[in-house]
Amino acid sequence: MDGLLTELARLFSQEGYTLYGVGGMVRNPLMGLPVSDIDVCSAMKPDDVETLCRKHGLKTVDKGRAFGMIEIHIGQGDQRLFVEHTTFRSDTYAFGGHRPDGVRFSTSIEEDAFRRDFSVNAIYKNILTGELVDPTEGLTDLKRGMLRTACADPDSTLRDDGLRIMRLARFACELGLSVDPATLASAKKHCDLLLDISAERLWTELSRLLLSDIRYPEVQKKRFCDETDSGEKLPWDNSVFFGLELLRETGALFALIPELRAADGFVQRTKYHRYDVLGHSIRTCACTPASLALRLAGLLHDVSKPEAFERDGNMYAHPMLGTGKTREILTRLRCPNDTADTVCGFVKEHMYDLNNTAKDSTIKKRFAMLGRTFASGLIEIRNADIHGSGVELGRIPQVDRWRAILAQMESDGTPMSVNELNCTGADIMEWTKLPPSPAVGKLKNALFMHCAVKPKDNNPKRLKKLCADLYTRSKNDSI
Repeated sequence: MDGLLTELARLFSQEGYTLYGVGGMVRNPLMGLPVSDIDVCSAMKPDDVETLCRKHGLKTVDKGRAFGMIEIHIGQGDQRLFVEHTTFRSDTYAFGGHRPDGVRFSTSIEEDAFRRDFSVNAIYKNILTGELVDPTEGLTDLKRGMLRTACADPDSTLRDDGLRIMRLARFACELGLSVDPATLASAKKHCDLLLDISAERLWTELSRLLLSDIRYPEVQKKRFCDETDSGEKLPWDNSVFFGLELLRETGALFALIPELRAADGFVQRTKYHRYDVLGHSIRTCACTPASLALRLAGLLHDVSKPEAFERDGNMYAHPMLGTGKTREILTRLRCPNDTADTVCGFVKEHMYDLNNTAKDSTIKKRFAMLGRTFASGLIEIRNADIHGSGVELGRIPQVDRWRAILAQMESDGTPMSVNELNCTGADIMEWTKLPPSPAVGKLKNALFMHCAVKPKDNNPKRLKKLCADLYTRSKNDSI
């Protein structure tokens, strides 16, 4: 990568321009983290960038000419790089405009630096010489582990684009940085600007925050390591918890998901919960494995507890009410349908056999109906739900039991969907002489439930005998 960028920088230099790296490609190496995006900048205007690249046979893509953004393709095959070049500029915004309504190209690196979001993202590296240029004192902020707006007036930075409040939380938890007090105060003041941000942009930032712990694993090891009095690591001590708490503190969480406001401060029985509903939900989310569906389910699984209590005087109906409310939230946020379906399923099922009284056979049938992937996720939700209560932080006997049952089902080759039965609807019609009808589906499902408990019977010979017995019994019952 360095060689290709150096060659590109030489082409710019031949035209009298200095090419700088900026953003994560400068910040991350300074933090000992890998580079992902390759962002460069210079005083060269977009038209001239295209002319230069065309002269040297380099492909370009217009990514936003009005904002000075041209993507440059350099290298070949596996060595090919996609480099986003932005011309130095200064921006003006209408109040809460989210995108600049006025752009003026500049030759000043200082002007360019102060229009950026955070100081740690406004450190420039001369690609030819390696010299660092730091107009906003981002290097100082990196050393003290602080996230601060590039502009001295944080109100100006956050007011220009409310999405920067979400980016503030996401960068803080991805990079393990604390937030400058003045920047935090400004985020609280302007959190309502998020109401005017498109759902697609909000969804992108929320998704990245919820998976921030796998963005840079090195940060997790260094930054998030709190322990209990007994020396155990708190199960929710990770960047996801840190980021969600930051969203709660600024009020951005309630602008994003106003349905969670009623959960904030809603006290639960201390015998089972050490935290209010929202505190528990945030911890449950942070305790789940790094899956977007699991994290969303953890955050939203108790979203209707306040509503259920207000309506019924108890919270028994909260899974049912929460399933519908979760669907509304995820639809509004433009969550992909398949992810939303899975999340709603987890919300609906998360209270299943809470008292751990179901028989093994009953659980096997339930897991088979749910499918192996969903059943495995439900186990993780139960584990996180209990840990997120703050009452039980060790191994959970019910979770161990469920995992053992699912492992046994896998080992025994248990069918985990009707499609894994060793017979088809056509086979059942041949065995029973039934025409295509709902009765065929009922027999197939009965065979499926039988094999969920007795997987060795999932062979054509045995299934044919079982089908005949079930069919005879059903005819006798109807007489």
